[in-house]
Amino acid sequence: MRRLVSGFVAFVTAFWGLAAVAPAAQAAEAAEAVPFPVPGQEVVVGCGNAEVAIQVVWAADAVSLRYRLHDTAADGRSPVLRISAVTGDGGSAAHVFDDGTVTRVRADGEGLGPWGGEDDWDPGTVGAVDHLRVEVADGTPAEGTRCTQHADLYDWSRLGLRQALEKEGAPYSETGGDGPAYDCSGLVHASYAEVAGFPGWPVRSSEAMYDWARTHPGQGRVYAQEVPYSELQAGDLIFYDVDGEFTGNVTHVAFYAGDGNVFDVHRTGVPVGLHADWVNFRVAAYRILGAVERDS
Repeated sequence: MRRLVSGFVAFVTAFWGLAAVAPAAQAAEAAEAVPFPVPGQEVVVGCGNAEVAIQVVWAADAVSLRYRLHDTAADGRSPVLRISAVTGDGGSAAHVFDDGTVTRVRADGEGLGPWGGEDDWDPGTVGAVDHLRVEVADGTPAEGTRCTQHADLYDWSRLGLRQALEKEGAPYSETGGDGPAYDCSGLVHASYAEVAGFPGWPVRSSEAMYDWARTHPGQGRVYAQEVPYSELQAGDLIFYDVDGEFTGNVTHVAFYAGDGNVFDVHRTGVPVGLHADWVNFRVAAYRILGAVERDS
């Protein structure tokens, strides 16, 4: 992991509903929560002497979390953590920790805390959730909050598919289109462009998308994670060599839609919609993710 977010912003607020966690309770939690060996996202958010490492694995209707609070110096301020699921219209649902609170506080001094977490967290309907917000503060209000920082974590692939589904029935364009008619990469390009906050594809063709995805694995506002076919989730992009020569040259891209189907458009007379996965022509699959750092 690398330190994704750092900073120092004076910000004292009564927003945090605080409850300290006893070392014994933390030890019990540590025995139950094991870090993911290959997380979907893994970032570090911090300010002052407070730092949280968080792992997120997205699913179609739930997320799994692992988190670990770190106090980098014993200065009388406790690291504080909140995690929320945020919808596109700004609504949110707070993650409830195992002690029943919505705020995690490290009150046992300098050093790494134990791993905590939850599998398959569904805050109502996570399918309607736009992103997860991870907030960390250096100190409680009673101690004197020195700074707060947060990062918003996105599964852009899932959000891209959500927009693509709105285009079902649109015609195919042989010349390449971003609407109202589409070619395969045009459907992907246009669908992502409609996702609020997405910074935009820097490329347009399916081959260029593939080249970008395989060369941009690093954490950032937008990046790509290669996905084994056995772990495909709805929204993942599958790249194909459909020219019949099996050279590995990418000539098609589609959204994986689940149950062996993809959502795409590929030839004249066949509109945008669900089609059978081109299993024998697969080159690779990628999940497009993102982490946006912000001062709280």
